[in-house]
Amino acid sequence: MIYSILGVLLFSFNNVLWKKNLRTSNVFFLVTYRAFFTSSFAFLIILLFYKIQHFNNSDILKITLGSSLGVLGLFCMLHVLKKESLQWIGVYNLIGIVFTSLYLWIFEKINLPDTIIGISIIIIGFIFFIVSNINGKMSITLKQHMLLLLMILCFSLSSIIHWKNLTNEIAPIFIIANQELLVFTVGLIFTLTKYKNSEILTSIKSQFYTVIMMSIVILAAILCTFLGLKIINPLLSGLLFLASPLTTILFSSIFFKEYISVKNWISIIVISTGAFIIYLQTL
Repeated sequence: MIYSILGVLLFSFNNVLWKKNLRTSNVFFLVTYRAFFTSSFAFLIILLFYKIQHFNNSDILKITLGSSLGVLGLFCMLHVLKKESLQWIGVYNLIGIVFTSLYLWIFEKINLPDTIIGISIIIIGFIFFIVSNINGKMSITLKQHMLLLLMILCFSLSSIIHWKNLTNEIAPIFIIANQELLVFTVGLIFTLTKYKNSEILTSIKSQFYTVIMMSIVILAAILCTFLGLKIINPLLSGLLFLASPLTTILFSSIFFKEYISVKNWISIIVISTGAFIIYLQTL
């Protein structure tokens, strides 16, 4: 449980760092630069402290599939986060429990009627949040809504796949190394095709210490998350990680002075209540 709590706090702080640094940097460059260090750190940890595992083709495919979904979700999130409020990221992450519940109902034989009340309450709160902000300062475009929906769908599926990988005794650090290497590869391709070498070198020098800090935070967050996910099932993990989007929303007010309206607080409380009902019904 302590690993999951640390993961919550670190992921929330990581979102703050993304928001802060994306103001002065490009999404693809920042992701690539950070992933260079996180993947390097991960492989170094493997070489120093782990015996090299032998994976069959099925294991490699499942690890890479989960990582690929995580990469796609990350890029979707950052393209919205660069311009819009952290509150949107937090709210969309709150509804991720709906996708996890539906998966567990279809594939893990959880009784859907036990969760339908909670799911309905989450949907009502989510719709209320969107309607409340449709014409305000926090309004976002339909394209951004689609990116955020794709983000949370990818994150939810990635979490489920990696939960399966972890229960098959695949060490978290191998999954982290795979995912961060994939992030680095994809980001590098886009960075090299969009920017001149001189621009890249200048950015590398100016953002070195910032990216080192981001790398340490996200690597610790992912490691704590996977260690926690290995112990508890994805539904309980998703409910515990309600604290992460809630903390992210709170951090938006603390670090960026974003105003959280009464209507938005009501929406957030309604969504959280629905998620908590799902937890109570599945005990």
